[in-house]
Amino acid sequence: MSAISLSGMDGIEFATALQADNATRLVPLVLLCDEPTKRLDAIRAGASAVLSLPVDVDELRARVGALSRVRAVTSELESAQNVVFALATAMEQKDSYTEGHGERVGMFSRSLAEHIGLKDELVHAVQIGGLLHDVGKIGIPDRILNKPGPLTPDEFEVIKRHPVAGWEICRHLRSLGDATLHCIRNHHERLDGTGYPDKLPDSDIPITTRITTICDVFDALATARAYKPAFPTETCFKILREESERGWWDKELVEAFIEMMNERQLFRAINRAKLKPLFARPPAPPSDA
Repeated sequence: MSAISLSGMDGIEFATALQADNATRLVPLVLLCDEPTKRLDAIRAGASAVLSLPVDVDELRARVGALSRVRAVTSELESAQNVVFALATAMEQKDSYTEGHGERVGMFSRSLAEHIGLKDELVHAVQIGGLLHDVGKIGIPDRILNKPGPLTPDEFEVIKRHPVAGWEICRHLRSLGDATLHCIRNHHERLDGTGYPDKLPDSDIPITTRITTICDVFDALATARAYKPAFPTETCFKILREESERGWWDKELVEAFIEMMNERQLFRAINRAKLKPLFARPPAPPSDA
């Protein structure tokens, strides 16, 4: 048995399995290898370090110590990110109408990005951007957020602050890249420059943000809110097409979104439930009953 083997699974397979699981993908892993031809394979599989046998004990200790320090910093960043995700969840729980909205927008965004063939890092960016796009609403008073009737101009100005507020909350997280932060700050921009908060023109709105916007608009139309009923799926598609004709949304992306939704039938909750969740949910607490 090679020194890189672990009870039926070799070290390369083990590293690959760790990388594939969100819960363990950041765990540092040192592999001991007695076959030089496998060193590159081990690095490609996600090993943080690969040491040749016979191992130098001092080098092993130094490597483990260095990786432990890196892991400590990573854990702090993960904790900060978890706080932001908790804020996003808390925000949605303020309003029963929008509960699950962020997760659905993230799921739709990921599916559309995959459908049009974006790179994996951009697929990941839009799913996180969708999940967190409304986190800035945590600071909006409930009387405005849950108002059943039309908003006054002053109330609408308060609502319009949430993209920048969300961006301010998230921009210090190094784990969130520019594409995700752009989705959070600019998901209410329109291609004709009439959106907010930055009134960006078409050329300054990246495809990742356009994706988040379309998915956000669809879910807002398709679900009941305090001020409106849920619209049928075909009505939502019709409105998206009409608004893209006005110059608000990317026409090609709207058509790709409709095609993807029809192919995957993601407007049905039973089909969304079959998809891998964005993040593993903690187990439910035991019942007192």
